[in-house]
Amino acid sequence: MEQLTHSPALRYYATETTVQTEFLTETILSEYTLTLYLNGTLYQNFHCIPEALEELILGHLYTSGMIGSMEDVISYSIDRTMGTAYFDIKKQDRKMKRLSDIAIHPEEILPLSNKLLTTSKVFEKTGNVHSVMLCRGGTVLYFSEDVDRYHAFEKTVGKAFKDGVSFDTTSIYTTGRIPSQIATKAIFAGIPMIVSRSAPTDLTIALAKDYHLTVIGFARGERMNVYYPLSPQAFNNEKLV
Repeated sequence: MEQLTHSPALRYYATETTVQTEFLTETILSEYTLTLYLNGTLYQNFHCIPEALEELILGHLYTSGMIGSMEDVISYSIDRTMGTAYFDIKKQDRKMKRLSDIAIHPEEILPLSNKLLTTSKVFEKTGNVHSVMLCRGGTVLYFSEDVDRYHAFEKTVGKAFKDGVSFDTTSIYTTGRIPSQIATKAIFAGIPMIVSRSAPTDLTIALAKDYHLTVIGFARGERMNVYYPLSPQAFNNEKLV
């Protein structure tokens, strides 16, 4: 299935003295609908890019606390033509836990956050996706993109979850805002740090304090805001600890 299609558009230009229009062909993102049946019951429709669908569902189930390992997945099948997914799972009721400590190094974080914008070729062509990276230190482990920030997050985590990656020393980078739902997903996954080029909400900061989630926003260029933990002296030697 193709991620991209094309559409005619009418472009409008305005200057102080003239107005011009021209017809052109624009590259458009293809939006796909996947219907998930969970243990035989209709669960949810996912509006997404038609790739990494298995990882999307696995990441969603894991970051929602419904499974804790691949052993909780009894069986599954995905029909890409029909747009349906059937997952049978041993449903868990996992609770969010306090996250592990993680060192924050601005000299690693800022280049990675800036790299996030240039990694997505689909964004370059359409301007219509969110991007998410999972990193350990200064190394990118996994990257995903999707029309929905939540699905980009879930796909990235799902890839790592499927490979059996330990999340306790990883960080997640996102182009989207950090609402409480994203913070909750990070906590369920056991990811101790989330970095965004945008901002968190007050509920996200409250969750960060409760579960020791490191939250960094507006990580762009040469600056960033650390919302939790707050420790001004930690900026010594260009490092937060």
